[in-house]
Amino acid sequence: MAYEWSEASDRIFAGIDLIKENKAPVLVLTGGKLPWSVGKPEGEHLRAIAEKLGVPSDIILLTENVQNTDQEAKAVAKFLNKKVPNIILVTSAFHMPRAQKVFEAAGIEVSPFPVDFLSGADKTTLIHFIPSAGAFRDTSFFVRELIGRIYYELKY
Repeated sequence: MAYEWSEASDRIFAGIDLIKENKAPVLVLTGGKLPWSVGKPEGEHLRAIAEKLGVPSDIILLTENVQNTDQEAKAVAKFLNKKVPNIILVTSAFHMPRAQKVFEAAGIEVSPFPVDFLSGADKTTLIHFIPSAGAFRDTSFFVRELIGRIYYELKY
């Protein structure tokens, strides 16, 4: 199975950097696998990448398979020191507010480390106002994140 990198790849590389800079004692990867996913869970693939890039296998922890942020937080909480359950949460800047709320609701102290900023230095031109497949994808991404934020705001 071939895996392709997207803008979300910033997450694993930031986590590896935090390990190499001795800012975190372990790298926790979530075994994300949706029911319709093909191949091994994402976390298993990312563990192999981290090992190839020099992270010792004994400090890489992989959760059970999870399907959403709430399940991720609960799975990560199982690995943590119960007296001071804290993490450096690495996720996309856009997803960080929701993820931080969910991890804190799971009793985890979070130091946010946002990556994958979606803004750029592009100058806005007329072409930005013409409908495109990318714009529809971005709108879908925004609406899904908004629904998630509302859901977890009501839940927690």
